[in-house]
Amino acid sequence: MFSLAQIASAVGCFILLVNLPAIFAPGKFLQTAKAFPRSKIPAWTLTALDLFWVAWIVLHASLGRFEFVKPALYVAAPLAFLLIAVFMDELLAPRALGGLLLLAANPVLAAARWHPSTWRLAMTVMAYAWVVVGIALVLSPYRFRQAVEWVNPTVERCRAWGMVRCLVGAAVLFLGLVVY
Repeated sequence: MFSLAQIASAVGCFILLVNLPAIFAPGKFLQTAKAFPRSKIPAWTLTALDLFWVAWIVLHASLGRFEFVKPALYVAAPLAFLLIAVFMDELLAPRALGGLLLLAANPVLAAARWHPSTWRLAMTVMAYAWVVVGIALVLSPYRFRQAVEWVNPTVERCRAWGMVRCLVGAAVLFLGLVVY
């Protein structure tokens, strides 16, 4: 289990790294963001990560009378990946991103639950926002492209929102390094 400081530091660094191109190369950032929903490599990578994480959770969970299912996961997870990649390839990248957001909220909430600082609520709110966005992306993956077009219609606005997101990342990194 990771501490809240480690998680916040990692999340802050990730937010900064993902959004720095929006400031320094907004045209390329917009092009990449608009192409993301139908891109295959990120879709397959995120799907594989989601399936690995879910399989790991199930393998380490107490399933009671369903313990006999665990050995089948070694075959079921790769088979599920192949079936998803072949038959659910339409807008798979936003769906897989939504699944990852849903999965990522759990360790954040587990680390924040018993932390003594009231600033833990910042990470708690962020985790629940991930859950809401994750549900929206899994159920309506076309919303990703709509959100990209709404938030970033021009290069200038893309740069401005990139700065806002980088400030959020810096704040989360600050929480991880100093507060927690």
